[in-house]
Amino acid sequence: MIEKDPIAAANAKKLIQTYFIKYPRQYTIEQIINAEGLAYQEENLSGCAGNIVFSERHGVITVNSNIKEQTQKIFTAAHELGHFENERTKFKACSFEDIAGIKQTSPVERSANYFASEFLMHQPWFEKYIKGKKLDGRLLKDTASYFNVSLSAAAIRYTDIGSYPCAIAMSTDGKVKWSVINKNFPVQFIRWGVKVSDLSYTSDFFKGDEIPTETEDVPARAWFRDSFYIKDSDRVFEFNIPMKNYNSILTVLYF
Repeated sequence: MIEKDPIAAANAKKLIQTYFIKYPRQYTIEQIINAEGLAYQEENLSGCAGNIVFSERHGVITVNSNIKEQTQKIFTAAHELGHFENERTKFKACSFEDIAGIKQTSPVERSANYFASEFLMHQPWFEKYIKGKKLDGRLLKDTASYFNVSLSAAAIRYTDIGSYPCAIAMSTDGKVKWSVINKNFPVQFIRWGVKVSDLSYTSDFFKGDEIPTETEDVPARAWFRDSFYIKDSDRVFEFNIPMKNYNSILTVLYF
């Protein structure tokens, strides 16, 4: 389940109202950072996606220049801006795991991520965009493009506030790397670090086999093998979005 952060969301909403932002991408993230008294730069950083150093009113946000995708740079910058708006402490270096939302032990990183999600994908905008649209891979891809965020960021946001309960898992090199689950989804646990089940089409991707381009049902045990509430006969709908450049695949699940 995604842990909501009302204060971080309120800070993002306040910034949107301050600059009279009416729609996504009205301003670039660099323009907002500059307007807040911060400088933006890109440098070769070792071991982290970005960092921020600042006083109460001024500072510098640095994003790792080695990041290939512009959408990840944008989210990283928004994440660092979140530290400024939420904390106003003097220095913070953020790993790729912090910004991807993988680490669950740091409240300040969760808050910065929630700020970034709310600022880039403001809830009223997001709900309006997905209203009446079927949950599938095309919707997530179109949503990511519309808000200029990564596919995983759009998927996590949908899991948080979307109109249909779902679970999302990212698998890399044949293992489940992380997952996020909507609070209304009937099962609230997917084990991380385990080999992807052979019962899932996700497994076929790592074997080099063709996988369905549309939603298919698979045994629920493929993903929820640890749940006492799942029967062997239960099925779950699964669709996959391959990320071949990273040997990864994003899987969306719903009953």
